[in-house]
Amino acid sequence: MSSFVGQEARPVRPLPAAILIACVGFISLLTEILPAGLLPQIARDLGVSVSVAGQGIVAFAIGCIVAAIPLTRAAAGWNRRSLLIAVVVVSAVANLGTAVAPEIVSHLASRFVAGLAAGVVWAMIPGYVRGFTAPGRLGATLGVAFLGGTLSLALGVPLGTVLGESLGWRAVFAIIVGVTVLVGVIVAIWAPRVPGITRGADAKIPAEASLRAALGTPAVLLVLATVTLSIVAQNLGYTYLTPILTFGAGEPVLAPSLVFALFGIASIVGTFGCGRLSDRYLAVSLVSAMAAGVLGLAGIGLAVWPGVLPAAVAAPVTFVSALLWGYAFGGYSVLFQVLIARAGGAAADAAQSVMVTVWNISIALGGLLGGLILAGIGTLALLPIGAVLMVFALFPVLRVLAGVRAEDARAAVEPAVVAAI
Repeated sequence: MSSFVGQEARPVRPLPAAILIACVGFISLLTEILPAGLLPQIARDLGVSVSVAGQGIVAFAIGCIVAAIPLTRAAAGWNRRSLLIAVVVVSAVANLGTAVAPEIVSHLASRFVAGLAAGVVWAMIPGYVRGFTAPGRLGATLGVAFLGGTLSLALGVPLGTVLGESLGWRAVFAIIVGVTVLVGVIVAIWAPRVPGITRGADAKIPAEASLRAALGTPAVLLVLATVTLSIVAQNLGYTYLTPILTFGAGEPVLAPSLVFALFGIASIVGTFGCGRLSDRYLAVSLVSAMAAGVLGLAGIGLAVWPGVLPAAVAAPVTFVSALLWGYAFGGYSVLFQVLIARAGGAAADAAQSVMVTVWNISIALGGLLGGLILAGIGTLALLPIGAVLMVFALFPVLRVLAGVRAEDARAAVEPAVVAAI
């Protein structure tokens, strides 16, 4: 299926365009999380402790949070291809700065700038995809576009860590710069032109598309509440999964590396599968994914709790639970974007920029709360608490889905009424 976008009325095939956007997403997320596997090398080379070197990840996250709303709104009128080219250029320059940084201050500065670019990327992807995709195919195309981030978790980080051990961390970032430049050239040639928001005579964004309009929509606030609870729950478990699995003196029920691999593989299936299903079965896809998340968190939580399950049962329960949990997390990236686009209406772009900020804050909040729970209640409490938060996340999302169904029912009745008249 092709569509026509922009003044050139050039036919656009959504799938190749979505794959190209996925490549940008792959690079953006890879540059955020790859340093986690290279921290000892980075720390030694820069002459700092591992904890100080780890602040580069924090600097990146702060850049994402800072950029998502103000920079996205400032560039709201830009052609989407021009904006994508700009953030790819900034990302390449920032990663080059990381590769050659002689000390920790310049390293942190380069990580912050890379985070700015990534924040804009994640905020602009849904609106960009909507600009060249028919409404009935939005979920499927978003599933492909967001697959890049999922692949970076499942494949990019392990590969980057291996390369870092053999070539050094600076060489890995130099390779990323080269790949980013190549992707940037392809974007400049083949990415579709999609106009930004048309500003009024006063050069302001129309009121119905503004940030205030998005935050004044109850359904948007309910989606943001769901995102907060879901991502905090996710990171309570994922951030501290290794100490959870290795709790106690005995052997873990499954090796952490295997559980992470299962999670990564299932998340790829979740991103692509939920994207394909969400166009026709949004409610079923979203509720099923969230239920899978609850079962995954609870299942691993039961399996690692001493004396609850026999060893012969704990291993397969952990195996299946890791797959369910990974599938759920992979689906969130698409399903929450589709849902908030429906909830936001004309202010969908503004709503999605807020969601990127809320998502990143929730990641940090999950890590912070997890650390407090770890030091206070104990390691084994993390997954059960995460499962409970996921259950609570279902309530606001069910309210929004009820509104979506009512809106779809009205849209189906109106043409029939018009035809009767």
